[in-house]
Amino acid sequence: MTRRGLLAPLLATVATAACAPLVGPGGVTPAPLGPPGWRTARAAYGADPRQRLSLHRPARARGLPILVLLPEGAPGESDERSARDLAGQGFVVVLADRRAAPGSPYPAFITDAAAAVAWAAWRAEDLGGDARRLGVLGAGDGGRAALMLALDRRYLAAAGAPGAVRAAAALGAPERPDATFTDPSAYGGASDAAPVWRGAAGDRAGAIAFLRGALE
Repeated sequence: MTRRGLLAPLLATVATAACAPLVGPGGVTPAPLGPPGWRTARAAYGADPRQRLSLHRPARARGLPILVLLPEGAPGESDERSARDLAGQGFVVVLADRRAAPGSPYPAFITDAAAAVAWAAWRAEDLGGDARRLGVLGAGDGGRAALMLALDRRYLAAAGAPGAVRAAAALGAPERPDATFTDPSAYGGASDAAPVWRGAAGDRAGAIAFLRGALE
């Protein structure tokens, strides 16, 4: 099967996954995003239990840059702390979980990341953010997904949000090429690619500085 043939059926599922409603911390659907001045909430962007988001922002946020965080694996308490810290620095933060292998093979972890970004872009105003200032920060394989969204625009196009990512940063993203062409360097020369930053796993300050500047 060609690379295009392999991607087509999974890319086709992204737009549907991105349309799920917001749910509050107790699983109750607020109207539309919770009470005025909310700081944290939770959301579903698809039917799978892993297709979940946690949202963090300053109270009464308006027109702020948006960061979608893609951790190495399932978000943990340290990821939640990082999201809260970044919200305190003036971002609307979307911390996204996503499906993973072996239960959900390639490219599910990238199409889920695209669906989460599309969800945030479509709801940017309600979140208190600016859809024109949306960046993605990933770690490990989450970093690879972040880079793929910036460099290979097919994923966001399939999600119905082409060009939604203005910049992407990756902490410790794998650089190995593989038979399924998931290495981001394969798309580094694309004319419509967003700017990207790659750094060591511990250089979060460098990634945030890059994204802050790119999202001005």
